[in-house]
Amino acid sequence: MSRMGWERIEDQEALEREDMGVSGRLFFLRLLFITILGLLVYRIWWIQQTRGSDLQAQAEENRIAVLRQTAPRGVMFDRNGQPLAVNLPSFNVTITPAFLPDTEEERQAVYERLSLLTGVPVTNTIQQQALIEAANPELVSSYSRLARLFNAPVAETLNEAGVVPQLPDSIAGIVETFSFAPYLPAVITSSVPITLAYTIEQESIFLPGVRVLEEPLRYYPSGEYTSHLLGYMGPIPNENWINVLGYERDDRVGWAGLESSMEIELSGQKGERQIEQDWTGRELRQIGLERAPVAGLNLHLTLDLDLQKQAYAILDQFMQANRDTARVDEITGERTFPEIEQAAIVAMNPQTGEILAMVNYPTFDNNRFQTEVPVDYYLGLARNDYTPLVNHAISGTYPPGSTFKLVPAAGALQEGIVSPNRFLRAPGIIEIKNRFAPNDPGRAQPFVCWVYPNGEHGLMDMRRGIANSCDIYFYKISGGFDQDGEFVEGLGVNRLARYGEQFGFGRIQGIELPLESTGNLPPNENWKAQTYGEPWSTGDDYNLGIGQGFMTATPLQVAQMAAVVANGGFLYRPTIIHHMTDEAGNVAVVDENSQVVARAFPGNDGRTALVDADGNPLDDPAINIEFDANGNYIFRPEVVDALDVDREYLQVVQEGMKLVNTFVSEDEFYTGATSVDWLDKFGVTTAGKTGTAEYCDNIAIERGWCRFEDIEQRRVLPTHSWYVGYAPYENPEIVVSVFIFNGGEGSAWAAPAACNVMAAYFGLGQYADGLTAEAWQESLRPDNRVCNSRSYNPIVEPLTFAVPEEEAIDEQ
Repeated sequence: MSRMGWERIEDQEALEREDMGVSGRLFFLRLLFITILGLLVYRIWWIQQTRGSDLQAQAEENRIAVLRQTAPRGVMFDRNGQPLAVNLPSFNVTITPAFLPDTEEERQAVYERLSLLTGVPVTNTIQQQALIEAANPELVSSYSRLARLFNAPVAETLNEAGVVPQLPDSIAGIVETFSFAPYLPAVITSSVPITLAYTIEQESIFLPGVRVLEEPLRYYPSGEYTSHLLGYMGPIPNENWINVLGYERDDRVGWAGLESSMEIELSGQKGERQIEQDWTGRELRQIGLERAPVAGLNLHLTLDLDLQKQAYAILDQFMQANRDTARVDEITGERTFPEIEQAAIVAMNPQTGEILAMVNYPTFDNNRFQTEVPVDYYLGLARNDYTPLVNHAISGTYPPGSTFKLVPAAGALQEGIVSPNRFLRAPGIIEIKNRFAPNDPGRAQPFVCWVYPNGEHGLMDMRRGIANSCDIYFYKISGGFDQDGEFVEGLGVNRLARYGEQFGFGRIQGIELPLESTGNLPPNENWKAQTYGEPWSTGDDYNLGIGQGFMTATPLQVAQMAAVVANGGFLYRPTIIHHMTDEAGNVAVVDENSQVVARAFPGNDGRTALVDADGNPLDDPAINIEFDANGNYIFRPEVVDALDVDREYLQVVQEGMKLVNTFVSEDEFYTGATSVDWLDKFGVTTAGKTGTAEYCDNIAIERGWCRFEDIEQRRVLPTHSWYVGYAPYENPEIVVSVFIFNGGEGSAWAAPAACNVMAAYFGLGQYADGLTAEAWQESLRPDNRVCNSRSYNPIVEPLTFAVPEEEAIDEQ
């Protein structure tokens, strides 16, 4: 029976009111949905209008990838073609996670086989946990809490704290770590032997996802002999290399030496291939044409590796002999053995500026940096007081001592301060009155000669002043003198600085190696006031004239000074690079941005063929490249400066340097011939200059060898050993500069070392080529030995011995 019409009016009204409430709520809900939808649509429209192009570019960037292929790095050779830096193949075993088997059992089988081949554990979770349980629980708990507090990896924190050693990565751990990029190969182990690489590659058909990838490693056959010159490589130093220079994060670049300064030339240009990929990084297809990599340029150095090795052995033995020679204190009679840990040799061609040898001590093994920077080894080198990582031949600055006397000698002759034959009195000591208290003898400043108090040099002209290294003579011509009826004007600091710069001091000379130092040559008399707040004095002129005081120089600059004298007055840009070639053997010419602008090679008609970077014929008179009859590149030196000294005066300096190495008799000899017999009996005349430079630096102060007060009170200070010379005197081929830190007398240690380097260059005596073992032993006898020395005679074996004729006949 129907109830329609039977409901009460009150109930009907309540139902209607309830329906209206529900309808209202639904209306507001619909309105809310419409509003939100409208906002979302507006947001989409706004994004499309304002950021659409950017987002589209990002999406395109995610879809399109550029794969870069590293170019072969340029190699380096010495002047005779011996390899100095080469690329060796290295093999890395990798796993691409996306290509591993799907089932856990098959994947485990791949892991186990790979572990058996490489020695990398499948997993080390159990072993790592066992180490944690065996460690001190309180330390484990404390360091674990600290790690979690600072959001650091617990395992690494425990390992760094020395609580629990962290086991090497396992195969399963590496795969899990790189699972975010399943199509990129993850390195399981690197630098495996080539035989193992072949084995794994052959089995790769049964090891899905496992591949061997080749990676070149930089190898330096000459090792520690040339590490300061060639340098080494390391990872990208900072983000600028990526953002500005276009390198990739896993690239290795030059960190030191030529590897650093010639990075752009050596690295070449990477190859590029543009691909389309999906969101996992899997390649879908290639877009456009592939651009092949362009190999880096090869560096052909001026260095003579054989001479470099011989010079290193000579220097090493002289340093050891110096360490073993006791020094006796003149006052107390105490015997001590010196600390000799730093030295350098520079040998160069004075006619061209080519570096023939550049030895640094202490040295380091740059092959240790092949795959990584070994932290302990690197920190040990970096914390060494004698800075083994620094190329001291070009970056180390030291007072040059008496070697610098060649500069005031040339300047004084040119300025008419003295004539070559004018004699100046040279007592053992002179005193200079105080300009502010000239009548107070107590404030007069004494200046002594190196022979004082054991004697004096008497009357000295320019040639004998150089030969005897007479300090008094050079005090007078450098700072002036007006006493006892003898007047000498003196050059003064301004003119000393002008001539010093022409000789190569106080300036960057432009060698291709990084971090070349200018040294310190005070430019004028205002320099001291600006630097120390004190006026320049006559005493400062005196000290500067003998290479002391504020004067510092590098061994390269000292060698360059002698080269200027030897070649007749030209300062050539020192160079370690003879020329560069591309992978085809063409000589490459680069601009100031290190970009190849031309390539040259001998043409069929005997003339030089020149093309641009793209191989198109080029006619540019500014590029002047020549080849000899054998097709070898002819090196062209670059003049940096010319000495403003007349040839007749420069010849006087040359004659004085020749006299330095002259031994007349037991009663008449000069500073260079004090301890060594030079090359005269072998038909080679030499010229040079000794130097014994006082110093008081941080090393000496820390070891108690001197104090700053000793400098002010002119007490006896420790000394560096210097020598620089050239040969042959008539037509110089080689200049040799030797510096030994804390080495003592230059005539006793640096001069004999330089003589032996010259003998090795000319192949004289025990350094002659083609000696049999028996003939070499005979050459070491005192009567036959070249550079026979009263201090020490090195024994440097030839790189190879000749086979005696009898044995050669038997072998035939």
